[in-house]
Amino acid sequence: MAGLLRLPARLGPGLLFGLLAAGIIATEYAVVHRADFGQHPALPPAVAADLLLVLPGLFYLCVVRRYQLSISTVAAAFGGGLALSHWLLPATALPLLAWAGRLAAVGEVATVAYAGVRVRRIWRGYQAARSQSADFIGNLRAATQPVLGRLTEAIITEVAVLRYALLGPWARPEVAVGEVPFTTYRQSGFAALLATFAGLSVLEMAVAHLLVGHWWPTAAWWLTGLSAYTLLWLGAHGQAVRCRPVLRTPKALVVRVGLAWHAAIPYEQLLSVELLTDAPAPAPGLLNTARLLLAPPNLLLTLAAPLVVQGPYGLRRPVRRLAIYVDEPAALRQLVAASRA
Repeated sequence: MAGLLRLPARLGPGLLFGLLAAGIIATEYAVVHRADFGQHPALPPAVAADLLLVLPGLFYLCVVRRYQLSISTVAAAFGGGLALSHWLLPATALPLLAWAGRLAAVGEVATVAYAGVRVRRIWRGYQAARSQSADFIGNLRAATQPVLGRLTEAIITEVAVLRYALLGPWARPEVAVGEVPFTTYRQSGFAALLATFAGLSVLEMAVAHLLVGHWWPTAAWWLTGLSAYTLLWLGAHGQAVRCRPVLRTPKALVVRVGLAWHAAIPYEQLLSVELLTDAPAPAPGLLNTARLLLAPPNLLLTLAAPLVVQGPYGLRRPVRRLAIYVDEPAALRQLVAASRA
């Protein structure tokens, strides 16, 4: 689990901007709510400058440049700073904000229209990908990559979490015609173990909320929100494990582990498929995907060349050996051997 929670380097600039923006907003909030704020005429323009100039500037440096986004996206940060200015500053503090607010209203309409066009492009791309594959995450990636670029991985992970968590047992297994599925949860007790882990997390969340809330009520609610998101993620992962089995397809062995790992391994790249009775020792180039199924692996795949395995939020791992778990390892091994032959 610790390896999954380690965020890829590409998320660093976005997190840095979030922390800096939170610090600026907290500082301006404290300044505006000082008892003597109205006695200093220079404070309202200074607060407005920080929100309208410094905040978009940080957004450009930390996000736009690092992720190579369009310069037009800075307008979104400026709109956010403008909204914060209206929220924090009194109506009489800066009359110019009233005119800026009217311009912002026009910009909001244009932004909504532009977003609608992009959502339509994504929807059409998803429908086209869906006609070729049953994999929801793969189809969503194919549809959003041309539109969102480097933000694709983070967004599709969050969308997938919401989809699997909200649909729950109504989500259908993602298996296309001609693909042979191998489940990864029936015989391992995965559902019971995950439910136990989630129950313990609820108890831990309640105790932490009561203890922290005694001294820092605001921090307690933030911790509770983070714990609630963790529970949402666990529920979504559990449903994704059910909906996304390992697949034997005509051209490749597709390894899928819930919301975590995904790899399509061409049969010609498979050197061997060995039965396991215990987890292999950690080694460079080895990835044990069964950890996120709360079970020991029972198959070891050895590859002819390094293969990049995809994870959530754009995480990627080059591997030469892949330890996996399926409910019927001998049957999968036999089918893979026949496909390789």
